[in-house]
Amino acid sequence: MEDTITIAKKCIGWLCSYTPIELIYAAGFLPYRIIGHSNPPQNADSYIHPNFCQFIKSTVDVAIEGGYDFLDGVIFVNSCDAMRRLHDVWKRYVPTKFIHILDIPMGNLSLGSKYFENEFLKLKNALEKYTSSTIKEEDIKNAIDIYNNSRLLYNQLNSLRMEDPPLITAGSLMEITSDFFKVEPEAWNEKTKQLIKEIKSEPTKAEQNKNPRILLSGSPLHEIEFIKFIEEIGLNLVYEDLCTGSKFFDFNIKDSNNLISSLSEAYLTRTPCARMMQIEERAKQIISNSKKFNVDGVIHHSLKFCDTYLYDVPALKEILVENGLPVLFIESDGGLGDVNQIRTRIEAFSEMIKN
Repeated sequence: MEDTITIAKKCIGWLCSYTPIELIYAAGFLPYRIIGHSNPPQNADSYIHPNFCQFIKSTVDVAIEGGYDFLDGVIFVNSCDAMRRLHDVWKRYVPTKFIHILDIPMGNLSLGSKYFENEFLKLKNALEKYTSSTIKEEDIKNAIDIYNNSRLLYNQLNSLRMEDPPLITAGSLMEITSDFFKVEPEAWNEKTKQLIKEIKSEPTKAEQNKNPRILLSGSPLHEIEFIKFIEEIGLNLVYEDLCTGSKFFDFNIKDSNNLISSLSEAYLTRTPCARMMQIEERAKQIISNSKKFNVDGVIHHSLKFCDTYLYDVPALKEILVENGLPVLFIESDGGLGDVNQIRTRIEAFSEMIKN
């Protein structure tokens, strides 16, 4: 999947994994994930507080410079204070035809589920008003079926990393994931299906790879080079507990007579991110996937100034260590700016796991 699949329809941008991409697609748009850039921010501090993460700042940079002018609209989620401020900046300084912000509740109890269902209905109504057309039930069902198939195919591909050695690298898989966030899902599904066949048809390596098997958790991470860097050090990265990695695909949307309710329930009850303040549930999922993928240790990465994930680190680390999982905490700007220090710490962690 080296060639990027061409974008062939109008796009609506989104940033948070709690955004119902099925509704965007059902409205006739291609959901396009906004990722900013991996370079040091240039102009963002003139528009937004300096104590925000690199992802928010780089997104401001690209937006102010017109890099997202091809988008028909953008959907935000109040996932953190920085994201809310990004919404404010975008609304004021970036001319965009359609802007909407979803209000996501903290919990997944019945009251929260009803509230989130209403938020999805508001988004549906806003999209219908913008397009002057009705989003039909069959359109929503078709979108759900397509994206459910995408998640199924991703997990089939991801399961190839259970093998020793993994049959696909994390770097390669993240490139495929990156494609998913910006291309036609049906074209992506076909390419991924073909790729799975090709990998399974290749001869299996006789020798086992004794490199430590790592689960990566933490803040959203769009920088593929960071993933490849971990593997180049000599670690097998076999699962990403990230909303930009494996965790994004870890749920399914059930068919029902109320598809909006099914959508909101699936998104709200999926493996939570740090914003949802459910440390025990997050730890439970990390431990479960660590057993499933035969993980030797966890690298927890947080973006600088990512308060929601930084706040969780002590408690999450304590739970994981109590359950026999060594944890290395790394804080960075998402890139490889302090590459030597990061390399030294990861190499030391690798040696500790081996011994």
